[in-house]
Amino acid sequence: MKRRFWIVVVVVAVIIPISVFAVFAYDSVNLDRLCAEQGGERDGDVCLIQIAPQPHEHVPEQAEPVNADDVFTMRPNSVEFFYYPNPAKDNDTYRLFMLVRLPEWMGGGANDTSAFRAYSAKALDDACTVKYRPDLGHQRIENPCQGGHYRVVDGALTLGAIHRSSALSALPYLELVAGENGMLYVEPPEWTRTENGVIGHGRDISLQEIGANSQFMVDAFAEYYPEYPAIPTKFTGYFLAEITPDIHWTTVRYLDFLNKRGSVVITVGEEPRGELLPKLREYNSELWQIGDTSIRIGDSSSEGKYVAASGTRITNVIEFSNEFSYKVKGDNLEFIKKEIVANFFPEYTYDDLVLVSSAAK
Repeated sequence: MKRRFWIVVVVVAVIIPISVFAVFAYDSVNLDRLCAEQGGERDGDVCLIQIAPQPHEHVPEQAEPVNADDVFTMRPNSVEFFYYPNPAKDNDTYRLFMLVRLPEWMGGGANDTSAFRAYSAKALDDACTVKYRPDLGHQRIENPCQGGHYRVVDGALTLGAIHRSSALSALPYLELVAGENGMLYVEPPEWTRTENGVIGHGRDISLQEIGANSQFMVDAFAEYYPEYPAIPTKFTGYFLAEITPDIHWTTVRYLDFLNKRGSVVITVGEEPRGELLPKLREYNSELWQIGDTSIRIGDSSSEGKYVAASGTRITNVIEFSNEFSYKVKGDNLEFIKKEIVANFFPEYTYDDLVLVSSAAK
């Protein structure tokens, strides 16, 4: 039978608003010795060990008091740090974990374990501590040193070079199980790459798992933002990596998870951008038409030089407006155009996309 470890969040002070407790269940013969070694208190057949929170920037204080008997009062889109399996006297980063309550749109308002994630805070392949960024425009786990990104739904790496890991890597995690009185249990992990992961090296994650979690995000976003147009789970053959809501715009990023070299970014706005024709004076700009919608296609070069001439990588920028405004950025223009028609104009075929005018240099 597996041993389970409890995590309970309680308020202790204004400066340190959260304490995390873990309950270690051992056989009674060793319980007194283990409790004494770890500074815990005997409580029947269990050892209660207090874990002091680790202060970090980008960790907002709790706006509402947290009920000592109910960890679910931790607000959505927030994070707390704790040590596992016990407090480390030397602040061992390899024992530092994040308890994240997901954003509300991603299911963080649910009063069950689906609203929470527990990841190792040890960055993969450097000495930094990763942090969950809850603010608008982020809502992901970030490495402040090398700039790596991990999505919060499964800890999958979406940006950054991890030399000791494969391209399909994720942060090691702890499995959470809900108990009575609002407590969370931590199932004892198996620290292998194919199970819970290896601290500092990562966890192997399959494309099937990535695709399933991408679909989860798409479904959760559609339920929370029913006024928004449907977001594709795959675009130009890439899986959805992140959905980042902001005040007026939502950014959707697609990634070639296998090699991290290809990506497409779609920005969806709540209001149309208006007339596109004045932008035709820009270099390498074309105006296309499909039905009643005008589509402007340009690139990121400032002097109209193509890759063959300058060796510069060109990122195409495609803009169009119907009830919403779209800006799509990516490299494979022909593939992107076909995907735009298939996903946003399903009543038409690709042959219905007609070139109206061009200002290409």
